[in-house]
Amino acid sequence: MNKKIIAMAVSAALAAPLLAHAGAPTVYGQLNLHYGTVKKEAPTGTTTTDNWQFGSYDSRLGFKGERDFGNGLMGVYKIELAINPDGTNTAIKRRNTYAGLKGGWGELRFGRHDSPLKMSQSKFDQFGDSDGDLKHAGKQAGEHRNDNMLMYLGKSDSIGYAIQIAPGEGSGVGANNSNNGPADNVSASISYKSGPLYVALAHDKYGNPTNLAEDSMSRLIGIYKMGNMQLGLLYQSGVQAPAAASAKEDWMGVSFGAGFSGSNKFKAQYITSEDKATTKTKTTLTAIGMDHKFDKKTTGYLHYVEVKATGGSPIKNDFMTVGMNLKF
Repeated sequence: MNKKIIAMAVSAALAAPLLAHAGAPTVYGQLNLHYGTVKKEAPTGTTTTDNWQFGSYDSRLGFKGERDFGNGLMGVYKIELAINPDGTNTAIKRRNTYAGLKGGWGELRFGRHDSPLKMSQSKFDQFGDSDGDLKHAGKQAGEHRNDNMLMYLGKSDSIGYAIQIAPGEGSGVGANNSNNGPADNVSASISYKSGPLYVALAHDKYGNPTNLAEDSMSRLIGIYKMGNMQLGLLYQSGVQAPAAASAKEDWMGVSFGAGFSGSNKFKAQYITSEDKATTKTKTTLTAIGMDHKFDKKTTGYLHYVEVKATGGSPIKNDFMTVGMNLKF
């Protein structure tokens, strides 16, 4: 019997009683809208975009809930969708969507979910869900959201850990007899959080039927809070699902945030990446910004972001943006 059919049947059998007993879900989301100038230069040095734009950064709508099964066992579920209220692209895309169980032993989730390596960044990224998001600083960002996954999350005192596995779902017949196991894709992380200090180490390994030299990534994150200030450091190296082994990149980054006057925040971020191609491309992302909190769930912001690449694939993109993120 086809392995995929078996996996789907098992998932359906596990999910059906969970969702049948689930209580009314909590509805949540965010509308993150912005307006500003965009200027982009192609590798040839010609300007391809120089205009004003209105847009949405990762606006979303979600439903989540849990059910107490007794004896310390809880059922959990989430359905989260990306939406685009600015009207230029009305496609609805899947974000984290899963069902699972949790108890004193930890939590088990299956479905579609951020990888532990992606989650390990915690609050390092001062410009998440914007043009300054760290995922724009290179080709191999490590910001994966994986389908067909099974994930375990646990915690012991100050130590947190997570492991995620997913089958590659290769056909397993004829010449395509690789990448067809139960855990071809693996992501794992371990973190330490105590007081103002957060440190995390994570690693991904993806099945690669083309047999390239490397298809994995490692990430090290450090965050330290000092009163109203936060300093973050990032280092990562590797390749994820590459088109060529030369796509391997080394990344280094620093982020900083400082609150002042109660509801205001200054923030800055600098990330650099360099690939291993014969003609290397070095990319830098520089971002500075100001946030103002109107209340706990509504933030206005002003950002300036420059993404610049030199070497094999030179580009220069500039963004000046004013926006508002309203969560509910």
